[in-house]
Amino acid sequence: MKLFSTNAFVIYIKKLNEADLLLTYITEDYGKITCFANNARKSRKRFLGKLEPAMLTRIKFYEKAGMTLDILYEADIVEDYKNVRKDIDIYLFLTKIAEVSRVLCQERDNNKNIFYLTRAIYKGLNHVGAKASSPDFSMTAILLKYEIYFISNLLKYTGISPNFSTCTVCSEKNADNKFYFSLKKGGVVCGSCANSGNNTGIRNLPVNFINLSNLMMESDLSIINKLVVKEELLRECSTFLEDFLSFHIGKRLKSFESL
Repeated sequence: MKLFSTNAFVIYIKKLNEADLLLTYITEDYGKITCFANNARKSRKRFLGKLEPAMLTRIKFYEKAGMTLDILYEADIVEDYKNVRKDIDIYLFLTKIAEVSRVLCQERDNNKNIFYLTRAIYKGLNHVGAKASSPDFSMTAILLKYEIYFISNLLKYTGISPNFSTCTVCSEKNADNKFYFSLKKGGVVCGSCANSGNNTGIRNLPVNFINLSNLMMESDLSIINKLVVKEELLRECSTFLEDFLSFHIGKRLKSFESL
């Protein structure tokens, strides 16, 4: 039996019966993988307290002939983001991050950037959780920034990032950042093209919106943490990205409706 080993984040857990679990991970070396964990809910030595969200684990797994799923052998905690679990808003926010990852990432499509992006979000939110009691701290604003940062970069790494640079109809360059956006075409549309045909699904994009989206994909999280942006703009950007993602995958994610 050949064991594979890698660092991993749990993004989905499903109970199969009284003892077994099905777990989906974002891993450092193998992309997204799905593992069958035999007797996981009763095995204290191998799995107790090590299969939860909000922690980075070192997992060992193996392939079994005749099975499409990997078999989880054991897991050990590498980093435990305890502050994340102390704040209900942050913990619920992670369900959105996990659902987006599970939908967009393909099995065994390894992209280390996605793993490092996920780790940066978890570490950042753990730090945020430690400051949550501060009277001048806006949890809503920071979670909106983290959502925009995560989805924008995940779309970039999966190759489906929105086009903000040229008109998708006539290829005119977006020199002044005043284009409209077409969900159907997946990119910006200049004023002339937007007014010349079917306007269904086309919306106006303000200058600050495009600038913020580009900044999110060009900066690391330490810069985003210091960024001061009006909550109204953050909500607008968040709504757009959720709409874009929903249109791309053909359905509205549950976490978009509840969070």
